[in-house]
Amino acid sequence: MRDTFLIILFTTIFVTDCKKKKEPESEAALPKIWVTQLPAETYYCSPALSTDEQTLYIGTSTSLLGIHNKSQFFIALDVQNGGEKWRIQLGLNEVRSAPAVSPDNSVYFILEVRDPVNGMVTGDELWHISSQGDLLWKYDINPDRLTIDVGLSVPAIGPDGTVYAGGDRLYAINSDGTLKWTFSGEWPEAIRNAPAIGKDGTVYFVYHNVPLTALSPEDGSVKWSLPLGVNDHCFSSPAIGVDGNLYVATQPGILYAVSHEGLLLWTFDIATAGFSGTFRSSPSVGSDGSIYFGLNNGSPSSAFFAINSDGTLKWIFTPEDLPDNVPRDHFDIYSSPAIGSDGLIYFGQEFGRVYALKASDGSLVAMTTTTNAIIWSSPAIDKEGVLYINDLNGNVHAIRTGSKGLDPSAYWPKFRYDNQNGGWTRYP
Repeated sequence: MRDTFLIILFTTIFVTDCKKKKEPESEAALPKIWVTQLPAETYYCSPALSTDEQTLYIGTSTSLLGIHNKSQFFIALDVQNGGEKWRIQLGLNEVRSAPAVSPDNSVYFILEVRDPVNGMVTGDELWHISSQGDLLWKYDINPDRLTIDVGLSVPAIGPDGTVYAGGDRLYAINSDGTLKWTFSGEWPEAIRNAPAIGKDGTVYFVYHNVPLTALSPEDGSVKWSLPLGVNDHCFSSPAIGVDGNLYVATQPGILYAVSHEGLLLWTFDIATAGFSGTFRSSPSVGSDGSIYFGLNNGSPSSAFFAINSDGTLKWIFTPEDLPDNVPRDHFDIYSSPAIGSDGLIYFGQEFGRVYALKASDGSLVAMTTTTNAIIWSSPAIDKEGVLYINDLNGNVHAIRTGSKGLDPSAYWPKFRYDNQNGGWTRYP
């Protein structure tokens, strides 16, 4: 079926406590550039772009979708047409998390290792490959064989080239594949999210009942730690914003703002806005310090939030704000938003749609229906204005936007900071 694209323009000013329907003035089409079907499905893996933004990297995973004994791949695509440049055949081993691209254009990703006969999980490895797909080295990051069952543990790359990856503990690995240090705790499962790296290289990390912790990049020693009262897993990864402040969205539905010195600044509980649910979406931070993230609560009452830098509610986008002809079910948001240079916030929604909202008031500017497949990945936007996102069926979509790349003045413009998913902020 032909994919449809709707642009909906609004003249009504959004008021956060107003639920009145916003009627569109006109509609137009957004062009789709290409769609590529990968040889296998994807899970939480989000695309990464090469430093010149000419190559897209992505990996496949099927077991948690109930598809077993299927060959998996790590693939490089040409962004011009979606054609395959090369692939690595991984057997039954799976790439559940997003890759990260280093400044030298080599690529890191975490591989879930499986028995080639019975398909049972046997471990997890950090792989380092060249831009041509050659294996440079790999490192076992789960020798204790703790369980990993989601794919949000993305490698982070520090300013000195050190790579940080979560497994049975947090690993700091030199660019040559040798161990630098580890940070461990008494958590019952392997790490499911990713650290954020400050401009000075400080590593910020939080996980299952583990305090938000700042680690020295030199030796992994603790600079400070702050308990957040997290009573469940923290799948969302930290973001860094104004003055180096940290923003952490936790499973109970609370957003924490913490200074780079470890002081709690404020909290925002979605219950105060009449919502309940959990966060899989990691925050993004705009140029004015606003924080953006989505909610997952398993029902149409999920929502997308914008919070001011002082912790007050800026606006909420809900299914009630959709056009009348758009279904309101499956509105859960796993996708982390990307902030475009055009002042729009782009994100995927579970049932195959991509939205563009005005950062100023949350009004809907554009909506793309890709397929009926679930979207759990987070978008990248290149300097030519092309948005890349994938769905669980293994389709990679390239969609034209009006943005010329990510907002260069945003503090943390997308999942893992940049189109390379490096996780290291350039702001103080």
